[in-house]
Amino acid sequence: MERRKHKGLVVVGFLFSLLAFIAHGVASYLPYWYGKSGKGYSVYGGLWQVCAKSSGDVKCTDVTTPWEDDLPWYQRTCQGLAMGASLLTLIGIIILIVKLCKGSEPGCKRAYPVSRVLFFVGGTMIEGVTTVWATCQEDIIKENKSYAFWIECGAGVLFIISAILLAIRMYAPSDPYKTPTAQSYPNMTPTAQAYPYMTPTAQAYPYMSNQRLAKY
Repeated sequence: MERRKHKGLVVVGFLFSLLAFIAHGVASYLPYWYGKSGKGYSVYGGLWQVCAKSSGDVKCTDVTTPWEDDLPWYQRTCQGLAMGASLLTLIGIIILIVKLCKGSEPGCKRAYPVSRVLFFVGGTMIEGVTTVWATCQEDIIKENKSYAFWIECGAGVLFIISAILLAIRMYAPSDPYKTPTAQSYPNMTPTAQAYPYMTPTAQAYPYMSNQRLAKY
């Protein structure tokens, strides 16, 4: 047994990150972060859309330009953080998929640390979105949060958990495709790994060296 990343934890971390990415993508664009209903009307909205329903008619207004002058600063901040989190976590998922498919390639050695950082930063940004939203909105919105807001909160938590799982090292079964000698001398040639205590000249002709030793 050696202390390294357990493949099971990596797979669970990947599944958590994938679930979190889907939840974040859906929740951040749904207009159900808050909702308020009254007699004959209802108002609900989110980061990118605000809707009003009156007498069966629904009218929605898209908020798709974060740089609009009449848009509150906290709305623009939340939109920017949400877009940034989507980009970072998408890159992290792609890197992790490449690592799982081609983990033995030399260029994949830093995949786990990079994905871990991207997931943690992305999850923190998502939590920042929900925190700013819940803190700076009007009281009527704060008191009437809807389900998309809580899904977004859960997505941020899942990303942070994924980062923690990718950081855990535990005792796992040794790699069956590596011999103990190869693990001890990873930078040596196969011949040198087979005869680690011979001189370089003897390693070049290992069978001749064994025959000489047999005479004695």
